[in-house]
Formats: sequence, structure tokens, C-alpha cells
Amino acid sequence: MNPKLEELSQYIRQTIPQSKSITHLHVNENAGAVTFTWHARQFIVKPSLEVLEMKGQNLYVTGASMLMQAWFMKKDKNEKVLGVVQETLQQVEELLSKQETEKAFKLLDSVKQTLQRLASPGPPRR
Repeated sequence: MNPKLEELSQYIRQTIPQSKSITHLHVNENAGAVTFTWHARQFIVKPSLEVLEMKGQNLYVTGASMLMQAWFMKKDKNEKVLGVVQETLQQVEELLSKQETEKAFKLLDSVKQTLQRLASPGPPRR
């Protein structure tokens, strides 16, 4: 079995709200994607995180598939940002152990700004 597709199936379960509503989750090695049903809609997700809705034998970009793709992309981006934050904090620890406090505090300030951007809500809704 393709490990990337297995990871993708786990990622889908972890990311989608109301994941208990997911049924018929299958790794489709022939298609190189994962298929599943969520709230009576059938979806196919490619390793690139592209999501299409299946209606019969046809694939469509729908509002639901775009929303789902946005969930996947946002979570993926956040995980990458948090990985960089973790690396930066390790650099701060190294700088502090070398008594380079000024450089360490500058790095900490960049981490603080990054986390504030990540935690801040989007633009105000009207």
C-alpha cells in the first residue's frame, strides 16, 4: 500500500470537522487518491490536497470541495509555520547558551510576531 496515501487518509480524518460523519474512506491506489463520503457527498482527495466532488462517474469542483480544500491547505500551512517556529526556538536556546542574548531576543520577537499573525482572526466580517 502507498504510504503517502495512507498518511493522506489519516490527515483527512484529523482535519475534517465532524470526522465521525466520514464513511467509505478508501485509499484508491489506481487513482492515486483517497475517496470518502461525508454528509452524503462523495469526495476524492489527491496528495496535492486538491479536492473534487464525485457525482456519479464525474468529478466537479463544488463549493463543498473548495471549502474542504481550504481546510486542508490552511492546516498544512499552519503545521509548516509551527515547524519553523519550533526550529527558531531551538536557535534561541542555542544563542542563550552562548550568552548572545540580543540575537536571541530578536529571534524571539520574530516568533512572537509570527504567532500573533497565526492566532489573529481574519478581516472583520460585515
